[in-house]
Amino acid sequence: MITPVTVSAACFDHEVWIRVEGRGNFQSSGSIKRFVHAMIQRGHRRFVFDLGSCEHMDSTFMGTLTGISQNLRELGQGSLLALNVSARNVELLENLGLNFLFDVEPLGDPARTPAEAGAELMPLPLESGHEKAIVLSAHEALIAANPANAARFKDVIEYLKKAPDEPSDG
Repeated sequence: MITPVTVSAACFDHEVWIRVEGRGNFQSSGSIKRFVHAMIQRGHRRFVFDLGSCEHMDSTFMGTLTGISQNLRELGQGSLLALNVSARNVELLENLGLNFLFDVEPLGDPARTPAEAGAELMPLPLESGHEKAIVLSAHEALIAANPANAARFKDVIEYLKKAPDEPSDG
């Protein structure tokens, strides 16, 4: 049985801590992207993604992390750290060359927790909709980060650009 994805977050001083449990995939990517954008607008520049309970990451999720890192780089300040990353997920990030774009800290014993031990992370609502735009921007970010990824995602990009836009809810 596939574990459903849950995302929780908290802000500690100037650091935003985001924990992903289950599968890091397109289902959570839009909500994460919107949340991080809102935090950047509020002046936060340091983002920590706790992936200790993240069973697997799809390319959209990894592209979302990449896009966030690129956004911070464009701002000229900030950082993204993926920590408590399983060996398999480290391998996925390395295969796409993303470990050169943001810091990746493998899962240790014990796993790292927020600096404010005992602090409660609040659930982040997962919103549906706009999947095409999220998936497309994530894959474009992967190619921008590492041109060698173009061959891997060429078909996905072409398909998404030709696919009809999603109907609006209003």
